Amino acid sequence: MSSKNAISMLFMKLRSLLNLKTANVQLFLVILIGSILRFYKLGVQSFWTDEVQSIFTATGQGFFEPTNPPLSFVIIRIFLEVLGTNEFAARLPSCLFGIATIPLVYLFAKQLFGEKEGLVASFIISLSPWYIRWSQEARMYTELTVFTILTLYFFYKATYEVTIRSYVLSGVFMTLAFYTHYSAIMILVVLVLWLILKRFFDERKYDINYKHLIIFFGLFIILCLPLLFNPAIPHAIDAQFGAGEEIRAGEEIRAGAPTIGYFIFHLFNIGFGPILSIFSILGAVLLILKRNSASILLIVYAIVPLITFSLLFFWINISLRYVIFTLPAYALLASYLLIEIFHKLQESTIDKELRIKALKNLQLNKILSIGVLLGLLCSIQNLPSLYYYYSYGEHPNWRAACLFVKSQMNPDDLIVSTVPDTVEYYLGRIDYQLSEETFEEIKNTENRVWLLIDDWRRDRIDPNHKIRDWLALNCELAYQEYLIKVYMFNPHNGKSIAVTSFFLLLQVCFLHNKNS
Repeated sequence: MSSKNAISMLFMKLRSLLNLKTANVQLFLVILIGSILRFYKLGVQSFWTDEVQSIFTATGQGFFEPTNPPLSFVIIRIFLEVLGTNEFAARLPSCLFGIATIPLVYLFAKQLFGEKEGLVASFIISLSPWYIRWSQEARMYTELTVFTILTLYFFYKATYEVTIRSYVLSGVFMTLAFYTHYSAIMILVVLVLWLILKRFFDERKYDINYKHLIIFFGLFIILCLPLLFNPAIPHAIDAQFGAGEEIRAGEEIRAGAPTIGYFIFHLFNIGFGPILSIFSILGAVLLILKRNSASILLIVYAIVPLITFSLLFFWINISLRYVIFTLPAYALLASYLLIEIFHKLQESTIDKELRIKALKNLQLNKILSIGVLLGLLCSIQNLPSLYYYYSYGEHPNWRAACLFVKSQMNPDDLIVSTVPDTVEYYLGRIDYQLSEETFEEIKNTENRVWLLIDDWRRDRIDPNHKIRDWLALNCELAYQEYLIKVYMFNPHNGKSIAVTSFFLLLQVCFLHNKNS
């Protein structure tokens, strides 16, 4: 066989593969795009406070943060051991789990509705700026999302199977999710509520194998027992109660703002994106009319964690990212709406009595396809959000600030910061965390002091602006970048100025007396 014929046959095989496996090729392209966006500049940005906490926890003893279980830190530790301690290695697990989310969303959507819904939903996830961001953070949120999807996938499958295999797999992944983040307990609530609602609202009745359910819950409880006896649990519960991290920073918000509306508004606007949120709400309305198990599960998955955290966030330390594991639900709801639109348009072109209109509808389909695609792009705010994210980053560049201080500092200088863990990671030392108590010690020190400050945390500990005014009057602003200011306080400069001023005053008095 000539090389020309061999190449021709290979080309024909590839073409037949493309024709037969169009959905697989499309899914591959979606995964490829999502992978590029997640690997791009993965290790470029500086660590921020929570990421540094992940590093210290992963490289320390016990793998327990004050508020989080150990699994994600064990995974990070494995990657750090292999690739070294750096930004790329620490973030690589989140990146890989973020990529894995794309095909898993496709499989879950295909199981509930169909192949087309799966492709659209996976496309939304692959381009979501919010999810891309957390796929490039050394935190546990993409792992939580993956384990959530797998739990729901196998649990839904188990309810229609005779064997116990899917229940066991669902229980294992449910346990892994809870070992990743405590908010995974909401998955259990979703499953229980779904089983109850489908008994009343699903038009198709199914018998539930209660023995298999007991095995599922029993497996989860047994595997989670080590967490219950962990001494860090009381500290985790205690740390969760208090002021919120992102939303409830101001006293005016805690005092009077409607907490439920405020939380949901920020989640739909900052997290999911406004148009995606609208599409998902309309999709939920359509699904309510279906009254089947798939629609009930998806709506419960989307709404229950959102409402629960909205009600609790005023009392418990909850951030928007704690509900990121529900993002696939909203992507599926939006995809269902879009595919339903396509189906309605296609049905209108089949009517034989309206052949002339059918031609027009075909053109309308093309126009609408482009419009829907643009709507998807807008709904996840991909173009402006991704451009800003890759160009300017998401967090302050503490690495650059610390490198500047390192190049200027003397061995006996003191290091003070509002983010002590981050500064300690990059500088290798920290002397004080800035607070009202340590501020008094800093003012009276004989050593030169470097203060690495972010205004947001400074204002939280300094509501009366006493520290801010002192910094402006007594310190030199040596370095400034996005959200970061580095001040240098030299007590000897102040003393020399005071001494010089004193002698100048004496000299003026002496000359005045002499002239008089």
